[in-house]
Formats: sequence, structure tokens, C-alpha cells
Amino acid sequence: MSGEQQAVWLGDERDVRVDESVVQQLLDPPRRRVLLLGDLTSDIAPVLEDLGCDHVQTAPETVVETALAMGAINAALVDPALLATDRTMHAVADLRALYPQMRVLLAGAPHELPAELLVQAIRGGLHDIIDPTDREGLRGALQTCLLRSEQEAERVLAIGAHPDDVEIGSAGALLEHRRRGDHVAVLTLSRGDVGGDRNARVGESVTAATQIGARLLLADLPDTQIDQGIDTIRLIEAVVGALKPTVVYVHSRHDNHQDHRAVNTATMSATRSVAQVFAYQSPSATNEFSPTRFVPIDAVVTRKVDVLSSFASQSERTYLEPELIVAGARYWARHLAPLARYAEPFEVIRSFIPRRAALSAPAQTVLSSPGPVAPMALSASHAFAGESA
Repeated sequence: MSGEQQAVWLGDERDVRVDESVVQQLLDPPRRRVLLLGDLTSDIAPVLEDLGCDHVQTAPETVVETALAMGAINAALVDPALLATDRTMHAVADLRALYPQMRVLLAGAPHELPAELLVQAIRGGLHDIIDPTDREGLRGALQTCLLRSEQEAERVLAIGAHPDDVEIGSAGALLEHRRRGDHVAVLTLSRGDVGGDRNARVGESVTAATQIGARLLLADLPDTQIDQGIDTIRLIEAVVGALKPTVVYVHSRHDNHQDHRAVNTATMSATRSVAQVFAYQSPSATNEFSPTRFVPIDAVVTRKVDVLSSFASQSERTYLEPELIVAGARYWARHLAPLARYAEPFEVIRSFIPRRAALSAPAQTVLSSPGPVAPMALSASHAFAGESA
């Protein structure tokens, strides 16, 4: 794909639609990844290759390191010969903590496995048994397993008024989402004209989104004059209706910047059907900012610093200094001590029927970007721009 932009006009304000090709670009799943625990490659590897899966063989002793090096894992296949050891069961538990959407399968002919081993597998959290000698059955079972894993991925939308707002408040959480295989989109509602050169800030936003592994949607509302009313609500509703996010991050209403408060108010109306909505902290947040959710970012705090370094035009802003970024994360992690040393704080606006456990597992890597990212443009007239094929 090239970075050339192609505008897609969405009609008037009373008939807002998002082009399906734009949605597909945002939600295309990353390449599938499968971990083989034990000696399983001879029968299973050809089927995985047919399904377009990356796969790596490993042992219980190195399973976590191998998985982290691969990125998000869709499935893990376990050799029954290893299942009787505590080390293997601990490895499976560690994998499931790292990747809650991952499916764990026991690779063996069911009629050849002793009943006590099957009971242990169920108790250990394995989802199913597949027979590696039945090629067609194996292919069907793996396809079902991979689809379920992908369907369980969260769809995350982070909304900010200006370039760098989302990244300052939630880059760590977004990096964690990407590590778990979730789809992440960033909606920035203005080009930040008042705070710097708009073209430079757009380029910086693209770079930051690439580093996170997110897709960027860029609107063109007037900087410092964003309205909380129906036009902004409909713009955000268009994105929410198309992407159907399961998690939304947005500014807190406890903020001294008028644009931040306006975006919060408009988002509350536009995301009323979203089950999980959280508010992040901005440098202009007031003392009334009262977080009750804290996302550990120990493994990605340095990546967050790298993301924020993309905003070179704002380098004179003290709140972008690496020492201050790290110090802030260290401060908020006191709520999680001794489980984490760095954290991002969020106010809980809405959180019910969570589809997955809170982001809390340690990690050492994040997913790479899903390819070159060009901003998908939006304006007050609700225009998108995607990437050309």
C-alpha cells in the first residue's frame, strides 16, 4: 500500500457513513501465529503453512521467551508427552496470562490418551483435543480455533483533541493492547494548528501511530474551538458505528483545556453503546482527576517514551521530557505495588461485562506496526482518507 491519501466523503451530517474499505483496513487481523510446545512439527507444520500461520517450536522452559519474541499468539499446541509435568502446566498458565484470547489445544489422538491425562488437560485450561494424524480434521479444528481467537480480540478506539493527546495519556495501554493482538485505532480530532505547524504535527501523528501499531483517523476540527455539540458527536458516532469498539479511551472531563472537555462530552454521547469507556490523564488535567484503574506498563514504558519522542515539534513542552514521562508512570504505579513499577491511570466511565481480564500480564515486546500508516482524514464535513491499494 502506498501512503497516498484518497478522500471518502461521508455525506451530510444527517447521513454519516464510513466506507467499508476503510473499516477493513482498520480491522485486518495481523498474521496468525501458533506456538508448538514439544515435538509436533512433522504432522502439524504443513497444515499450519497451508493456513498461512507463522509457527515456532519450543520447550516448556523457554515458552514465555519464545512467545514474547513472536508477538501476539493465536494458539498453542501441546505435545501430550509433556503434559504430565508441572513445568508444562505452569508454562500453559503463563501463556494464558500473557494472551487471554489464545486457544490451547492438546495434539494427540483422543482414543490413545489415558483418561487421567485428559482430566489434567481440562483442569489445566486446555480448550480442545486435536488428532494430528487426521489432516482434514486437524485443518478444520485449527481454522475454528484461529477464528475464535481473532473474534475475541478487542477493538480499541482512543480519542483525542490534538496530536499527542492520546499518546501522552494512553500509549502504554495501547501498546499492551497491540501485544495481545487487539485492533487499535486512534482518532485525533484536530491538526493542532494553534500549537505548531499542522503538516509537521500530522507527520508526527503518523509516526507515533506506526510505532504503536495503530491505525490513525485524523479529523480537521478547529484547534482550541472544538465544539461539544451535534457535529462533533456525529463525527465520533460515525467512527464508533463503523469500528464498533469494545474499549474506548478519551480525555477526562476534569481538564483545564476547553477542547479536552468538549471531546469528553461529545464522546459520552457518541459512545453510549460501548461497554468499556475510560478517561486518561492529560498534562492539563485538574486535581479532580480521580483514576481507579491502573494499567501496568513496565514492559512498554520505554516504548512509550519513544512514541512521544515522535512529536519533535513539541519538544519544548516539559511534559514530553522522558524523565517526566517515566516519573509520572512510576508515581501512579504506587497503587499496584509491588506488582508493577510503572502504570497509566484511568478514570472508569463505564465498565461492565468485560470480555477479557484487565491488562496486567508482564511482557517484553509489542506487535510491530501493521504496515505503513497514513492518516485517514476527517474534516468538519466528515471526510475520511484511507490508503490506496
